[in-house]
Amino acid sequence: MTRKSNGEVSGKNGMPVVGIRVPSWASFTRPIFHGIVEFIRNREQWRIQTLVDSTNEMAPMVIDENWNGDGLILFRHSEEEAAAFKRRGIPVVNLSTECREKGFPTVIPDNAEIGRMAAQHLLTLGLRHFSYWGDSSRAYSRERGQAFEKRIAEAGFDCINTQFEPDTLPWEGRWVNVRKHIIRELRHLPKPIGIFAKDDMLGSNIIRICNELDILVPEEVAVMGTNADEVFCQICTPPLSSVAYPGERVGYQAASLLSRMMRGARVADDYVMPIPIHELVARESTNTLAVDDPVVAEAVHYIRSRAPVYPIRVSEIVSQSRLSHSGFNKNFLKQMGHTPKEEIKRVRLARLQTLLKNTGNKINQVALEMRFESPEELTRFFKRETGFAPKDYRKHYHPAPH
Repeated sequence: MTRKSNGEVSGKNGMPVVGIRVPSWASFTRPIFHGIVEFIRNREQWRIQTLVDSTNEMAPMVIDENWNGDGLILFRHSEEEAAAFKRRGIPVVNLSTECREKGFPTVIPDNAEIGRMAAQHLLTLGLRHFSYWGDSSRAYSRERGQAFEKRIAEAGFDCINTQFEPDTLPWEGRWVNVRKHIIRELRHLPKPIGIFAKDDMLGSNIIRICNELDILVPEEVAVMGTNADEVFCQICTPPLSSVAYPGERVGYQAASLLSRMMRGARVADDYVMPIPIHELVARESTNTLAVDDPVVAEAVHYIRSRAPVYPIRVSEIVSQSRLSHSGFNKNFLKQMGHTPKEEIKRVRLARLQTLLKNTGNKINQVALEMRFESPEELTRFFKRETGFAPKDYRKHYHPAPH
């Protein structure tokens, strides 16, 4: 491997040698690798080195301060590693909020948007009590919590802030102490309540302990986490709702940034690229509606079952109740915190986002399926609600080759 004077790099066969180190214990980070692979398929060839568990059938790969190659993508690094890589002039892209502005440019999810999205989802459940469970020693947790609390406050509600730092507890028996803390906090919370946990591990733990205490999830405690880690979300009953980690986009943009740096582009050490959040995976842990008014409850169920495929009107729902139009709107707003028209728009937008993200259907097909008057009306609706044209939204999930 040689580093050329013009800024180009080359390893064996002229290909750059790139190291990738992401935690193997978290399934939500696997899409990062997919995003990196997508970049090199479309743009350039790299020889990748990464840590794999081969049950000792392959030579072990170690990526530490002694590693030498053309570029690195790291999920966290130590001060010693940062100093060693800088000394040898190895370009590095960091993927951890905790290591942001600690030596290398950073690509991370938009933590504030994660908090806002979680709050918005819990606010649609008709709840009046909310709580954020975080770790004040972690920057990503603080950012998610602050944004969550702010959105809850904007809706006119208070947020109970529950903080504890597992890393301060002794390793031996740590889970016992964490369990005691969760039990103590759960018993003091008003119910029903919506809890947003800093990550899926904590959210899953909360649900499992609720089961032990005979606290009903989601009827008494609705829980959601972050990362949409399939393992943690599915090992609890009911399965955990979660804001999805944009792994593929993080990986793709990190690879793109590293490519530029390996070719000599100067990028400030404190540069941060926040990746937009576009997906929330709703599962049974938030499948509740904390509304006492039967008229409003019935209206919400009707909207959520019909609006995804039919543009229902508020007058259509009002006609099924014994209330006047103004009385119905007032009651709905009091119970849900938003108007029935806003609920219809929210449900239709969620369905539209799912179709754009998960299918390759053309816009005119989607418009027909959701009963928009025309593809143009669909586009106007989507852009008005999100600020994106449908085709631009799709690019976040299906980036075109460059």
